[in-house]
Amino acid sequence: MKTKLQISRRNFLGAMIAAGVAPQFVPARVFGQNAPSKKIQLGHIGNGGQGTGLLRNFLSVDIATSVAVCDPFRQRRENAAKLVKAAQGHDPVLYNDFRELLADKSIDAVVIASPDHWHVPLGLAAVRAGKDVYIEKPLGKSLNQNRAMLEACKKTGKIFQYGTMQRSQEMLKRGIELVLNGYIGEVQRIEVWAPAGHGGGSLDEIPVPDGLDYDLYIGPALMKACSKDRITNQGSYHCSDYAIGFIAGWGAHPLDIAIWGSNSDQAGPVTFKGTGNFPTPNALFDCCATWDVDIKFADGVAMHFMSHEIAEPIVKKYRQNWCGDGTTFYGPKGWISLSRGGVAASNEAWFKETLPADAKHVHYHNRYYKHFCECVRDRAPSISPIDHAVRSDAISHLSLMAIKTGGEVVWDPKEYKIKSPDALNAQMGIQVRGAWQQA
Repeated sequence: MKTKLQISRRNFLGAMIAAGVAPQFVPARVFGQNAPSKKIQLGHIGNGGQGTGLLRNFLSVDIATSVAVCDPFRQRRENAAKLVKAAQGHDPVLYNDFRELLADKSIDAVVIASPDHWHVPLGLAAVRAGKDVYIEKPLGKSLNQNRAMLEACKKTGKIFQYGTMQRSQEMLKRGIELVLNGYIGEVQRIEVWAPAGHGGGSLDEIPVPDGLDYDLYIGPALMKACSKDRITNQGSYHCSDYAIGFIAGWGAHPLDIAIWGSNSDQAGPVTFKGTGNFPTPNALFDCCATWDVDIKFADGVAMHFMSHEIAEPIVKKYRQNWCGDGTTFYGPKGWISLSRGGVAASNEAWFKETLPADAKHVHYHNRYYKHFCECVRDRAPSISPIDHAVRSDAISHLSLMAIKTGGEVVWDPKEYKIKSPDALNAQMGIQVRGAWQQA
């Protein structure tokens, strides 16, 4: 299709390897009052189900305007353009290739809601092109990808916000502050659970649908024949070519809450041991669907990370308002349990108490999507930063490694390496197709 900018893909890919670009906005403090008044110019990469939901959210932000949308599905980007037109009264520029969108210097930040295997490659390309990034969870397809994203954000000074919007739920913020202020005493253990994945999915080849740039859709993953399920969101969630399954794809949410309320994962070596089920290893959806992992942190805190059907009989013993995902903190004085569907505690009155003047507080904003745009405008840290994303995502990857090996995996968070078995360090990266190795 006709795009705003014609550019050599090969030349642009080479440019993406270059180091970062200086921030495009001067901090508000330099002006003494407010930052520049122009609206934040957003580009949206990935306009499927999740991307459309995010687009709707960002279209409601009064300090931003969505100027470009990009997707290798022609129909998806055209549908996204209609939403922008209806909400903001202008036609965004449509792109098939994300590299052309990133070459537009007028775009300040990008919202990335691609299939999982594209999250970090797109994020790296974006920050190297001088853009701030909002990236959907989970983070990387590998531990090495996560480290690369962390280093790129630090090197370029770009704003990063993770797609863990539960951090803008008032009651979850309240619960975390109760934990941090010792209402349950020192944290002794944490339970974390998330919805299970599922098997199935057809491998039968079909012609590539009209309007889809299939080669670009597959991108850095190994090329496989197109099938009806491969090019759906279910394919991007449950096929190991593109994801590690809901252990990360949904586990990211309750694990993020655990990270928000505890630094135990950074105290020293962490051990992982667990079991899991791969229900259809020879079908398209071949990821681990259920899991039961015991994690021990160096400071003595234990974590039990489970898929929901394993967690249900455990959690229902103390929570009447059972939810399919959640995080429970235990201490000598009681427990606090948090999930998007509700909260609970051994003492419900805690949620009504006024914290003392000297209480610890978390960085918080009650409008998640507006907050990202304000961070871009003001050059301020987001409430869901890159280092927290890397920490929570590592728990998913290492849990899966422990399941696959059937033994104990020991992780050193300070050195960002596996202490044992040493051979697993070779699995911290993934195979990348062709020229995408440079992306």
